Amino acid sequence: MRFAFGYFKKHFLMTDAEVATRRKRIVDCAVAHQRELVALYIDEIATAPNELHNALTAVMNLPDCALIVPNLFHFASIGNPLELRQVLRTNQVELLLSEPPQSAGRAC
Repeated sequence: MRFAFGYFKKHFLMTDAEVATRRKRIVDCAVAHQRELVALYIDEIATAPNELHNALTAVMNLPDCALIVPNLFHFASIGNPLELRQVLRTNQVELLLSEPPQSAGRAC
């Protein structure tokens, strides 16, 4: 089985329904790409980017692993999202987007 980790950052006034929808999209993306979702890391506004760092650590420690995020904007708290995407590719980490991209990327 190929593995994946999910990550997203909550936004201001995010409802429980929005959180549930985002979770479901990440789970559905893992299934669509025949990946087992090992863990889903979620940052609260006040904790960001702690959970993102945890997700990146986890994904870098397993071979043939993927990171599923809604879109590249979820990387903005630690720098340029396009640069982070390139670092992941260089380290053989597949990046999957669970929501339709607004720019270049691979969507589920």
